[in-house]
Amino acid sequence: MPNGDLSIAYPQICIRTNRTPNKTDMGPIIKMADEIARKFPENQPEQRAKAVLYQLTTAFGSGKFGHTWINVFHDRNGAVSPSSYSYREDHGYVKNGNMDKSDRKFSLQRCAPLNSPKKQIKILEEVIVPELNMASYFAGQAMGMSKTNPVNGAYTPIHNCAWFSGIVWNVLMQEEHVFAQSFNGAAHADLWGMPFMKAMKFIYEPGMVAEGLKKAGSH
Repeated sequence: MPNGDLSIAYPQICIRTNRTPNKTDMGPIIKMADEIARKFPENQPEQRAKAVLYQLTTAFGSGKFGHTWINVFHDRNGAVSPSSYSYREDHGYVKNGNMDKSDRKFSLQRCAPLNSPKKQIKILEEVIVPELNMASYFAGQAMGMSKTNPVNGAYTPIHNCAWFSGIVWNVLMQEEHVFAQSFNGAAHADLWGMPFMKAMKFIYEPGMVAEGLKKAGSH
């Protein structure tokens, strides 16, 4: 629905995804990243990291794994244009982007009323979003990405649309949905030339968001 969930009160916030509820098979893309990394000598970790990062970022940003975004509906009839929040390749954080409008088709959503809309939107825009942007910015810097800034953060394979929207929803709505799947970063950190990956144990992706929404009773 372009106007959210008509069965609940307004203003309301919705997390949406165009994915079906089945987690993404990360095996093929991880295997491809391993193969790309092995093309470079062991003494060229920066080149390996750059090549792997490009491949993974392109794959996640392509949309073939699906997309996840946040819409805020300010009123029932749409007199006030809905707002949107998302993360996108080459941009990082995007507010009211053309690709995240309320009329974009989706497969699953979860909506909830904003009982204190001014306060909650302020927390969203002035607390949660800046913290996520800084986290992705520093990660992008560690990965050697050129398109990073502390205002919009950085879109990375880790800091993708599902990561952003999933955390925004869980933190703002104080819910604990599982929107990420297990990932053994330590098994690939050295090969990929990304030592910081050793601490990575899971990855957010739209398929897991869809699974989480289905379990929560999405419609």
